Amino acid sequence: MQFTFQKEAWNTIEEGEKNCYILTNGLGGYHSLSVIGAAARGDQAFFMAAKKAPNVRWHMITNLVETLSIDGQEYTLTSQRMKDSEDLSGYRYLTSFSYDNMPKWTYEVEDVTVEKEIVMVHGENTVAVRYTMKQKNDRNVKIEVKPLIRCTAKNTAFTEEHGKKIKLVKSTIVNQNTKEMQTQYGITDEDSVIYFATNGNVTEMEPSTFGVMYFSQDERDGRDFEGSALCNHVISCEGKDCEQQLVCVYSMNPYAYQSDLFEKLAQEQREYLNNLLSKAPLKSELGKQLVLSADAYVVNRDSTKGKSIIAGYPFFEDWGRDTMISLPGITMITGRFEECKSILRTFAKYIKNGLLPNLFPEGDENPMYNSADAPLLFVNTVYEYLEYSKDEEFLEEIYPALEQVISAYERGTDFHIKMDSDGLIQAGAGLEQLTWMDVRVGEHLPTPRHGKPVEINAYWYSALKVMAELSKKISGKTEKTVEEYEALAEKVKASFQEKFWNEEENCLKDVLSGNYEENQVRCNQIWALTQPFTMLDREHEEMVIRKVREELYTTIGLRTLSPKDSAFHKVYIGPMEERDRAYHQGTVWGFPLGAYYRACIRFMEKYDFAEKKEWTNHICDGLKALEEWLTEGCISQIAEIYDGECPTVSRGCYAQAWSVGELLRAVYDFEQIRYSI
Repeated sequence: MQFTFQKEAWNTIEEGEKNCYILTNGLGGYHSLSVIGAAARGDQAFFMAAKKAPNVRWHMITNLVETLSIDGQEYTLTSQRMKDSEDLSGYRYLTSFSYDNMPKWTYEVEDVTVEKEIVMVHGENTVAVRYTMKQKNDRNVKIEVKPLIRCTAKNTAFTEEHGKKIKLVKSTIVNQNTKEMQTQYGITDEDSVIYFATNGNVTEMEPSTFGVMYFSQDERDGRDFEGSALCNHVISCEGKDCEQQLVCVYSMNPYAYQSDLFEKLAQEQREYLNNLLSKAPLKSELGKQLVLSADAYVVNRDSTKGKSIIAGYPFFEDWGRDTMISLPGITMITGRFEECKSILRTFAKYIKNGLLPNLFPEGDENPMYNSADAPLLFVNTVYEYLEYSKDEEFLEEIYPALEQVISAYERGTDFHIKMDSDGLIQAGAGLEQLTWMDVRVGEHLPTPRHGKPVEINAYWYSALKVMAELSKKISGKTEKTVEEYEALAEKVKASFQEKFWNEEENCLKDVLSGNYEENQVRCNQIWALTQPFTMLDREHEEMVIRKVREELYTTIGLRTLSPKDSAFHKVYIGPMEERDRAYHQGTVWGFPLGAYYRACIRFMEKYDFAEKKEWTNHICDGLKALEEWLTEGCISQIAEIYDGECPTVSRGCYAQAWSVGELLRAVYDFEQIRYSI
């Protein structure tokens, strides 16, 4: 899909900062700015490199200060809010911004047009920019580009002391294409080198600190909202030609400049994206775009020599729970089976006491295993992988890992995770937070879910049924027989149906705890309808769907708590403690919406009923609305969260893996019953 914005999207610099875009490199690195080319967050950057994939990320270059001169008259093209000085207001000359998985800006200054394009190279820490200046008259046109250099670890502030360590260096190399001698430039500090290649003139300047920059979107969210950078050189291009170009390539790898360098990098990226589309069976424009959007999250993990899933940009790392939820949409629906298998193998290797790592730390630290849902999701995800890929050989390899999970949950494992006498799984005690509603504010748990959470037990039942099915295909001895798995599953089903139904609300209880939270109306119940194997009959499934639609549904996500609940929070904004208290107390999350649509689709496919057309139109209208949401926040992406009462703007991570993955699954499922959206 091509997304195009005109001047009305940036009548003011404040308006122009609200929407952004992101390019990623498959390593955890990225390039991300607002549609007017400004850094509106401290984590937005022209060049965020991943020194060690995917989480050792370094903020190399914040942005580029671009100045256009026409017959000596200077115009600033860059837009940037400043704290104590005048804002850079290049947006006044910006006539259009378009994004077709690569960004392009068009500026009009007097009778000169400047087009700016950026590409990030997949599999490398490399970002390239091309400026094309066009004119019809014989004017002397010059463009100057001044990088705002950081060279600091992500989330580490730039200081003037650090700036003193950053140097501009140059050496002479042989261009392997032309066999001519060429100057190689680099930006160095004590920890890294940024190489850059350009056809422009490079002029070293007296080092100076640029700032203080003001990051409005960070202040909105209660985060640190100031930052500085270093300027030590300018790259320029000047002439009277009717068309001239300036190209700059910044990389952690040495590059030699050649005349077609930018176009070559851009073409390689286009071919990479086209290959992704060729493997995915999506037909609609929405589906195809989500396939490309999903690619942002598939990354290398150096420590395990395999693949992983980044949970979200610009804040998050790769987590076990997020990975298991994201995996079917991000890799299976898209036909990326080898990457999916690599990720499943990695997690199988690190199973400990039946638990999956919820976080892979870098360095010598041990993984963290504080998740009750990730291991059960792993079992169900393996089953879905086998169903999609038909990779029967993998079953023999992965089956022992599945048995470890089931056995540990049955006998009991860490974090008070254990099967109770009724067959249901209980988890958590004290300050432990083991489900996805895991926020903790000091010694307070805003969403205490100790006891028997509804989705955990939906996963548990499905996992037992999965084991019964897979055991039939295993050639060797298994820990349990098919009959034993089936008998335990039936016990779980009977207990679930007896204990989880909330007669007063006509929906499922959220957590069996005996406390007030037990009967809260939350979105967690929707996953009881979307697992490979489910427990509810037609009547109860329909009541769950209707309850979710009536009280939790929005076109961009599901509310985490009914607005009728006294604990409901209308907005997610302010200091971290205030945001955390609202995080799962009504805030709208994107990823449960995918499960809601899939539950509706499943119900329509299983049963014949009079309102089927109305349900179909409801889903169709929702997915059409989703296309509009792709133009809000991070272009082509779906954010982590939105306000609970009236979701209008994205909050939290502006690009979230499980939001994209789960809604991609819903689009795929809908296409199976009706192609047109």
